[in-house]
Amino acid sequence: KLQNYNISLSEKTIWQFDSMKKIKQVHLIYPVGNKISTPDTIGRHLKEALEKHYEVKTYRYNSFHIIKPGSADVLLGHWHPNPLTTFRMSARLKGWQRILPLAPFCPDPTGWHNAFAKTTIKYCDRYLAITGNAWMNRVKRSPFQHWEPKLVHLDLAVDRMEFPLLKTKYNSPGKRKFLYIGHTAWCKNTEFLEELAKQLPNTHFSWAGFGRILKNVASLGVVDFSEKYAHNLLNEYDFLLMPSSSDANPTTILEAMAWGLIPLSSLQSGYEGFPSIRNLSIENLEEAVSTIENLQFIPESKLKEWQKENIKLLDQHFNWERFCNQVLEEIETRSKPEIENDNSSLNSFLKSAEKQSPYYWKKPRNLVSYLKTIFLDQF
Repeated sequence: KLQNYNISLSEKTIWQFDSMKKIKQVHLIYPVGNKISTPDTIGRHLKEALEKHYEVKTYRYNSFHIIKPGSADVLLGHWHPNPLTTFRMSARLKGWQRILPLAPFCPDPTGWHNAFAKTTIKYCDRYLAITGNAWMNRVKRSPFQHWEPKLVHLDLAVDRMEFPLLKTKYNSPGKRKFLYIGHTAWCKNTEFLEELAKQLPNTHFSWAGFGRILKNVASLGVVDFSEKYAHNLLNEYDFLLMPSSSDANPTTILEAMAWGLIPLSSLQSGYEGFPSIRNLSIENLEEAVSTIENLQFIPESKLKEWQKENIKLLDQHFNWERFCNQVLEEIETRSKPEIENDNSSLNSFLKSAEKQSPYYWKKPRNLVSYLKTIFLDQF
């Protein structure tokens, strides 16, 4: 009919017609297990929200699987440092309505966390960056500044039904306790925690997680925080202490808020500008010591005020409805901003950073782990 009326369509107009197709299927590359911790809780809540609108198929993010797109399909999910994994291989195929990576984003000066994605982001329409506002405020001064047009900031969330309010009374002034939850990888900066504990021998510091043994810090081992015994344990503590040097935005901080503990975290943990999420300097040990000493004697009325404000933040901002709605909006929108691919200096830096990263896929430990995954996929 168009030929009969002698109407010619530009390539752009054809794309606009094509992009008006109704999305029917979403290929979600994310764990969707029953755990209340990330990443399972992200995938599970998102899958439930997506299934109200689309057919949803799920995949493991570290598997070897190429997904061929249908005419109205969306590729959504977690990319992996290894280029021979599901999202990164599938993103190279033509025919997708939308290609949307959904993964943590930590634009720290090393570039180690995200440098591997430099060759994949050019295929993507947007990058749904799970990160804190502290990192988003620093993108322009980071090695990823040229990615900014494609970035969509997603705050994490918790379900308060899964993380009940536990803390009704704080320990007396001078006897308050600090808890670190997590592992001991380089980005968690647990060496700083050890030094803090050394400088404050009369302050109780504990750690729940796995990794190397921490000096001066009491170890609780691996704790299942969905269990009743863990709730009783948590009630003994007043503050969650997160000294990370390079962390997108650990969900543990939101979980602690729901339990009623007061978070004390570095800016490098991603949270900034929330008075009830206290910040801790990791550049100045003396200042950090002073912060903890002051918190020991803050009136309990102030702690309860912060607790109340944190619950409000969870209900109004850090919730799954808001998170899922942001993702749904990006699935349905047709914006496709471009980024500067010929920024040779930044691309050279990221190429070097990828190889230096602990997550570099060709490092023996990572390569062996990937080969095991491929082997297990056969059974």
